[in-house]
Amino acid sequence: MNTSHIIGQSPLIAGMEQILAGGRIVHAYIFEGPAGAGKKTMSSLFAQAMLCTNPENKPCYACIPCKQYENGNHPDVIWIRRLENKTAIIVDQIRELQSVIKVKPYQAGKRICFIDGAQLMNDQSQNALLKTLEEPPSHTLFFLLADSTSPLKPTILSRCQLFRVDSLSREDIAVLLDRRLSIGYEEALTYATLSQGNPGQALALAGDEEFRTMRDQLINGMIQTGTTKIFDLIGPFNEHKERVQDLFNILELWIRDILILRETGDLDFIINRDQSTVLRKQASCFTSKALQDMIGSIEQARKRLKSNTNYQLTIEAMLSHFQGGANNASRSRSSV
Repeated sequence: MNTSHIIGQSPLIAGMEQILAGGRIVHAYIFEGPAGAGKKTMSSLFAQAMLCTNPENKPCYACIPCKQYENGNHPDVIWIRRLENKTAIIVDQIRELQSVIKVKPYQAGKRICFIDGAQLMNDQSQNALLKTLEEPPSHTLFFLLADSTSPLKPTILSRCQLFRVDSLSREDIAVLLDRRLSIGYEEALTYATLSQGNPGQALALAGDEEFRTMRDQLINGMIQTGTTKIFDLIGPFNEHKERVQDLFNILELWIRDILILRETGDLDFIINRDQSTVLRKQASCFTSKALQDMIGSIEQARKRLKSNTNYQLTIEAMLSHFQGGANNASRSRSSV
């Protein structure tokens, strides 16, 4: 298979290559993995390889079927997704699909039907699909993309071959980010770690200019911890009030990194890799107890806001703990 644009997922690719080489293609596959893991990318690679007319190195991305697939206008590829005004994939969508697949493929000799978000099918939809899976048309393949297989009926699972789309290493995701967004490797590693192995989430975070601005603002503000300038952080909290949980997360991960460096000195375990020099300096400015208390003050602020406590006062109280933590740490060091 031509996997030049794919990063990671070697076991999954090996499984698909074995199926294509041996011609042991079944009528239904499930690609399972959390949102953003790469289910669409990997299932599309498999589908496109099946449709490609090039005798080697499929998909070639150059033949007519490959170009049609890339452009989203291949006549024998069907996508079923939850309708915007619905909470589930409804039975009418499956019935419409059933009527379409009664007709022979237009071009490829085979038709591929994607059900994206298959876990959202309700009972009626699953029962209707099950009838088709029990007696599938010889020319039709089904690709079910599911965040989880738990909502799917065991009878459906038993008629599908399962592919699990695993998390990627942070190094693989960093390469992906650098390739897609052309950001520095250390910064890419930071977003890769924040995403916890989810390439879609990493791309979303690294491509989110507001998130990157918030992170820069908070890091610059945290450098002022221990002085009255720490209260300048009120600005970002007011500016990005609707994303306060993201702000809390950025702060908590930053303080966590300082704590890890203070306790272990090991850079391999920190998240904000691109700010390692600043983190090392800050690690000498706090006691471990002060850092733990600061993390506790963030959690307390989260709880207070959920209880509809005054926003401004809650943030100011949290920042007061930050200032006090740094001052207490300074006094503790001076007394040693």
